[in-house]
Amino acid sequence: MKMKKLLNILTAAALVLGMTSCTSSDIPQAEFETESTEAVMSAETAVTTIPSETTSAETTTTQPVPEYSTVSFAAVGDNLIHSSIYKQANVRAGGEGYDFEYAYENIAKIIRSADAAVINQETLICNDVFEPSTYPMFNSPTALGDHMLDIGFDVFTIANNHTLDKGTEGLSACLDYWDSRNNAVVCGAYRNAEDRDNIRTAEFKGITFSFLSYTESLNGLRLPQDSPLIIGDSNEVDTMISEIKRAKELSDVCVVALHWGVENSDVISDWQRTVAKQLSDAGADIIIGNHPHVLRDIEEIEREDGTVTLCAYSLGNFISAQSVGQNLIGGILTFDVSLRTDENASETDKPIIDHIKLVPIVTHYDGNYKNVRIYQLSDYTRELAESHGVKSMGKFGYDYIFEVLKKNINEKYLDAGEYYKE
Repeated sequence: MKMKKLLNILTAAALVLGMTSCTSSDIPQAEFETESTEAVMSAETAVTTIPSETTSAETTTTQPVPEYSTVSFAAVGDNLIHSSIYKQANVRAGGEGYDFEYAYENIAKIIRSADAAVINQETLICNDVFEPSTYPMFNSPTALGDHMLDIGFDVFTIANNHTLDKGTEGLSACLDYWDSRNNAVVCGAYRNAEDRDNIRTAEFKGITFSFLSYTESLNGLRLPQDSPLIIGDSNEVDTMISEIKRAKELSDVCVVALHWGVENSDVISDWQRTVAKQLSDAGADIIIGNHPHVLRDIEEIEREDGTVTLCAYSLGNFISAQSVGQNLIGGILTFDVSLRTDENASETDKPIIDHIKLVPIVTHYDGNYKNVRIYQLSDYTRELAESHGVKSMGKFGYDYIFEVLKKNINEKYLDAGEYYKE
């Protein structure tokens, strides 16, 4: 800035001061005559950095709004295929092949609407090497697995008490079938140690999930000592903890399926709660329980870092032709998993699990196990309940369904009243 310009600025300033009862004698004359270049530059800087309403709005830095990716999730219990289910599917296909649509059509929209869906495939699917068979040694046709994929299931857990129903040949054939379906994520049984080390992962909407599956029992059967096949064992807690920790290194969210507990009992044991807490602390974000064939409660297990593990101790049966009323009441567990994904996201960000809800379902059949199909409870009627084929064998009814739900499911996850219909 030139000296003349500076003098003009300072003269203008003096006039302003004079207007506020300040005379020129109040400003030392020496300051006009001895101003250095450095001081002039300082004055120039002071002028350019004085904030105004305009520059303040332009220079204010706003904090970036966090962005999240959210995956909607659905999980169901045991897909338990008795002979009445696959025989009716054969009839509906005209005796050539199997058509399972009728059995599942009432709930298919829930599964299809989820970004990710997981199911415990209780019965083996032995790639049609063996004929379909029922209790106590199950095998289902490949058309069943294909239909499960068609209605939207992505992940199939196959470690359960029926995994060895057809021996090692059957399990190998089952793995062959699933290997031929590239869009299926399958865990719980493995060809060898190398296959087991390949922890299954899948990405949904930018979030990577890992999947592990273990069973408490094989119905007294066991793999031959010389067999390379491996089945996840929920009794090996240290192994589960180790695999969960490795899974968390590969994924944002770890999902663990446990086939555990006493059949037909809705009591959660102390051992189950202890193991669930250990797996939670190891890094399991979601624990999906199955095997008892009845519903058990849902819990959010707190961890030291303030996050939680969602644990459903049993989701009951997805479908079956069992002859006990309580076995015919199950649930679809729905929830959202969110994770920060903007440019400021870091590895320390934790997944958020919310909007947890149990959608009650009822497996219905007519007399003599005919026309087995699933209903959402919201679509189920008192008239259907009173006509259920199971009533000739034991306790069942519309009110009974709500008794079971209210007894076993925390009301924060289930508002049974919204389904109740007169």
